[in-house]
Amino acid sequence: MSQETELKLCVAPAQAEALRQVLTTTLPPEAGTIEALSAVQLKNTYFDTSDLRLNQVRVALRIRERDGQFIQTLKTQGESVNGLSRRGEWEWPLTDAELDGVVLIPVWPEQLGDVSVAQLLPQFSTDFKRTCWLLVWHQPYARLEVALDQGEVRAGANTDPISELELELLEGNEAALMLVADWLCQSVPMTPGDQSKAERGFALLAR
Repeated sequence: MSQETELKLCVAPAQAEALRQVLTTTLPPEAGTIEALSAVQLKNTYFDTSDLRLNQVRVALRIRERDGQFIQTLKTQGESVNGLSRRGEWEWPLTDAELDGVVLIPVWPEQLGDVSVAQLLPQFSTDFKRTCWLLVWHQPYARLEVALDQGEVRAGANTDPISELELELLEGNEAALMLVADWLCQSVPMTPGDQSKAERGFALLAR
């Protein structure tokens, strides 16, 4: 298991290009280096029971497709305040887009002990382009993955746009997340995002 610590910011789609420009041309003195990584298309299917038992205990289970490869991810209940979230996360590579219930057994939440893999059905999906940068921040030291996501959440006929920036702490001082966010917001207006993509998908299901 790893603990995911990230800061999410909502950005208007019209401001996305301006944000890219800031990330590639305007580093402040506190920053060391920034490296552009490849952009990828990410397609995710989220699973739950017909009565949404996983969502009731704030657990998310998904299969992600990236470049023809599949990864199963389980995220457990966490906390999110002003866009900053912390939660448990497990990942397993898959050979196809079918859930692997065996690997879930050791980490399956106790509150869901009566839920079997056979009860888990696709509920909604997300499809977005992710553009990433690797940022080294010096004061205080931290390595961050900066990811700009643009696409949509889809539940049946309902859709909701995705346009958000995620700052994920890879190592170092958590305080750097807010400092990086403050630097970016000086050039591009953004607001904290406390709702995960999974939570947005469940909200679409409730419409």
